[in-house]
Amino acid sequence: MNNLTKSLVFTAGLLGSLLAQPVLAEQPVTLNLGAARWFFDNERDVDDATTPWASIEYAFSDRWAVEVLYNKDDTTYSDGTDTDIENWQLGLLMYGGSYAGKANRVRPYATFGAGEINLEADDFDTVETTVNLGAGLRWMWTQRFGARLEAKMLHSLDEHHTDVLLSAGLNYYFGDVGSDSSAAAAVGAGAAVGSAAQYGDQDADGDGVPDDRDQCPGTPQGTRVDSVGCPLKVERIASIKLKVNFDFDKAVVKEQYFSDIAELAAFLQRFEDLQVDVEGHTDSTGPDAYNQGLSERRAQAVVDLLVNRHGIDASRLQAVGYGESQPVASNDSREGRAENRRVMATLEVEYEE
Repeated sequence: MNNLTKSLVFTAGLLGSLLAQPVLAEQPVTLNLGAARWFFDNERDVDDATTPWASIEYAFSDRWAVEVLYNKDDTTYSDGTDTDIENWQLGLLMYGGSYAGKANRVRPYATFGAGEINLEADDFDTVETTVNLGAGLRWMWTQRFGARLEAKMLHSLDEHHTDVLLSAGLNYYFGDVGSDSSAAAAVGAGAAVGSAAQYGDQDADGDGVPDDRDQCPGTPQGTRVDSVGCPLKVERIASIKLKVNFDFDKAVVKEQYFSDIAELAAFLQRFEDLQVDVEGHTDSTGPDAYNQGLSERRAQAVVDLLVNRHGIDASRLQAVGYGESQPVASNDSREGRAENRRVMATLEVEYEE
């Protein structure tokens, strides 16, 4: 049995053992195997050769993976001496783009690492430490099956030779391919359109769902829909922040802040289940007890406007005073004290659209 046959038997056995282990279905492991062509440094005086190769790749992120590659075959020196050449390399792969479980995707990558080349003949045996640098392309036909092309330079640190290995191969990914909602929606829409074309169903709004099953006709072009043609809900976040400043020793809301308070009222009217703490503050001028009461009156003044002018239910509002305990600026300056005489309210809500 020659080395090519042995290598193919080895890789086939490795693939079979991996497929027999269900635990790998949850691991980001890729098995690669194929054929390569050696282009040896001229100073080696060794004939170029073709060799099978196999590798195992472990991805620890969407862009980074580590790979162990192995190949072995025979070649000849210029004097006709037969020699076996065995090579293993450990490499770090950096991918471009994002996989995200998508099929029919081409991804470039760069690789670098280190390993060993072993040349063995009848009368000598040499092992050389190498560093490698290369680049390649991976084409995923499906979420699991793909192919790759790679060019790699291997530089011997012992003999200072630089060899080139050009390889092509197939790969199988064992990990969780996950889900890509936009791709799934596109595939589902495409399947529905194909079904409509096959059976003569009409799809007036072009969302991929035949009219006889479309529960939301007239969907705008480009809208993602579910299986009955209705728009998929999208999670969004809405937020608002109110800040009202007061004159010294005053609890009267100045007219310049009426529009800001109206915006908060509109926000509360839109999200009717929200409750809010309206927080009052003062500067450090005056006794603590007096400032506590003043901060409460300021907060209540804003609450009263929300209730009396904008019709917000009082049970949704809580006026809270913090006195001088939470300054946002230095009380040592007039400007800082003006900043601290304030009422604050902050709201954030998640909603589906």
